[in-house]
Amino acid sequence: MPGLLPSSKAHLGSHRIRLGGFFLSVLTSAALAAMPSVQEEYRLGQQLFVGDIDLQGRIRTHLADLPPDVVRCGNCHAAASGPEVPRSLAPRLTRNLLLERRPRRGGPSSSYSLASFCKLLRIGVDPAYVLISLEMPQYTLDDAHCLALWRFLTWSENAPKSQ
Repeated sequence: MPGLLPSSKAHLGSHRIRLGGFFLSVLTSAALAAMPSVQEEYRLGQQLFVGDIDLQGRIRTHLADLPPDVVRCGNCHAAASGPEVPRSLAPRLTRNLLLERRPRRGGPSSSYSLASFCKLLRIGVDPAYVLISLEMPQYTLDDAHCLALWRFLTWSENAPKSQ
């Protein structure tokens, strides 16, 4: 800046750096505060699973989405130690079923990660690249909803749910 002494320039520069750091910390804090907690993700996943929040999905061979009441996960799958689903051949979705390496649908041993779980829900392909049953809907899910379902299903059954 014209007319300022060299030491004044250095002093202004240090204020700019401190102000920049301050605004960066405020923005970071705001972003972290806006992020849901694991417990909030768990609750959202539970609501999606049981149908309290609608899912959008269709059968692979259909052109139109099915009604939300038809595509809720809990229609076919039991979760963790929840009640059985009468007359359903769909597997009970537990932490161990998803995270342990095991052969699935005649394919090689595999385990799920968040990415492979979301891929299965969106396009119907499991971690071993085996197509899932035609009766299983393919879902239109954003990353937050997919993560929430993952949290709900893979949360340790011994972990507190209300912290």
